Amino acid sequence: MVSDPKPAFGVIRINLSKGMDIYILNFNGELSPSLSSSSTLLWIYFLVALGVALQVGAANWDIIWHGVVNIESFFTPPHTVLYSGVGLSLIATVAGIVISIKQKSSLKNSFAIFHKIPNPLKLIALGCLVELFSGQFDNWWHTNFGFDGLLSPPHLMLISGMLLSIIGALIGTHLFESRRKFKIMSEMICYGILWLIAINFVFMFTLPFSEGQYFDFNLSPTAALILGSTLPSIFTAIIFYSLQNLKFPFRMTVVTATLMAIQSSATITSNNYFVGLLPLYLLNILIPITLDVISIFTQSNYKVSVKSNIDHKRIIFSVAISFFFVTFYFPWSVNIFKSFFGIDLVTFESVLIFEQLLWKFIVPILMPVSLMSAFLGLLIWKKLYERSKLSNIFKVVVE
Repeated sequence: MVSDPKPAFGVIRINLSKGMDIYILNFNGELSPSLSSSSTLLWIYFLVALGVALQVGAANWDIIWHGVVNIESFFTPPHTVLYSGVGLSLIATVAGIVISIKQKSSLKNSFAIFHKIPNPLKLIALGCLVELFSGQFDNWWHTNFGFDGLLSPPHLMLISGMLLSIIGALIGTHLFESRRKFKIMSEMICYGILWLIAINFVFMFTLPFSEGQYFDFNLSPTAALILGSTLPSIFTAIIFYSLQNLKFPFRMTVVTATLMAIQSSATITSNNYFVGLLPLYLLNILIPITLDVISIFTQSNYKVSVKSNIDHKRIIFSVAISFFFVTFYFPWSVNIFKSFFGIDLVTFESVLIFEQLLWKFIVPILMPVSLMSAFLGLLIWKKLYERSKLSNIFKVVVE
């Protein structure tokens, strides 16, 4: 889509997808604070992302912790790390709000003050408030209902708050007027954290770990099988398709390394059962490195890099990396399917679960289904994104 490079008065044009311009209304006809040339807000968004990374890492550690220590209490080391991450995000957000307000000297009323806060920061602030409330809610839940499962109302609120916060940090970083490497690296890190949170959101509904003392929120094994076979690959493909707009040669590698760093430290090396798998888990990084090298080569080869093929390449790379989600998200990925196949093994026996499912289900069924799901999901995403009515939804994100 080709558009006038000079947007009409009162709007800001941003490009969040290949060939698609979105016009974001700015009622003052000015650049919003999120587009400030000051580097302070960029650091604010980075600190928020770091806080969210601590949260999602601690959430994964918490599952392992309860399996190893078998202690059900609100006051545990994973919870300490998790709410330290909430605190870091909250402090950074408050600092960003104060800085944004001080950028404008003529503030006559409270509405004007609110209007000067970048909408990404407002979104992050909402996420932090949801996370803080979920902590109190979780403490109350433990007191009144004893131990809970993975999917519970306070846990669902917590991951929803994480999702809001990292989306705000990603958009704020994306719209920041800077070509510095730190800006690009921060955006790639935000993509990696968003990727992990999106997949964890799916795991919350599909893993058979949601039977608490009073409530059983586990989905049926069939529903878990269907959602677990399709949604992780779809979300992975959409995220990797989006991030390929970034001007960095090894963008897929950095984003994948971000997810792997959190997943390996929180889940693989946090216990004696999986720590020996670390060398094998780290081999996952060869996948995005290979795709990035191919991308670099095809860009430099004029016979291959034709404009009409650029979008096809993006789709192929995005679908290809989603093909390996079983190893990226191990051990949770294989535990989704154990109930459907009647496998009576615990999480720490995930290697045995993998061995039982490899030739029975993963290779002949799961991988083809995931590949097709990623491709179809990406096509649907592109079609939806091109609809002007749906695109206008994004206008509320940035002023």
